[in-house]
Amino acid sequence: MKTKKGEKERLRTVILDKAVQFLKRHGRVGSGTNQMMKHAGLTRGALYSHFKSKDDLFAQAICHDLSRLEETLAQRFRDEGGAAIKRMIEDHLSEKSLTDVEESCAFTSLSSDMQRCKPAHRALYEDYMVRIYALFADALKQQFPDDPPEESQAKATNLYSGLVGTLTMARTMKDPQRAREILEAGKRFLIRTFVPKP
Repeated sequence: MKTKKGEKERLRTVILDKAVQFLKRHGRVGSGTNQMMKHAGLTRGALYSHFKSKDDLFAQAICHDLSRLEETLAQRFRDEGGAAIKRMIEDHLSEKSLTDVEESCAFTSLSSDMQRCKPAHRALYEDYMVRIYALFADALKQQFPDDPPEESQAKATNLYSGLVGTLTMARTMKDPQRAREILEAGKRFLIRTFVPKP
């Protein structure tokens, strides 16, 4: 039984990983279940042995991705200390992030789809967002120790929202040069605003 249970969990993780990649590339409307399962190298039957519906798969895939994002951010803040915020800004607004849609932040690629979900699913996404903002607020409090907690929270909200919004706008550009200009302008502004001068 343990082997079967372990195999079922492994297969479920594969479906979630592959589904969220496909969703980020094609959006929820452009992602049929047959296409997603083909991308995962599996049959459509495998989907319904793990998930109740396409809506259920979408919500669980997003939460799977946001959980990984939360863990990655927490690890970076622990490992990189005071350098973390500047490096995250540079990484999030890099040329690689511009083109590597499948590996990017779910909020950047799928926020409009997430907005259209049922309230119960949106509440799940919001819980992740609250915790991610809190991670940034804690890091910013260390960078700006004189700030009251509400100021750290406001800065965190603006910083992470700025990262998501800047990359989203850059990706809408047909002209690659214009996209890079948006990234560079956003990067300079966010570093100037949220990274203390040495």
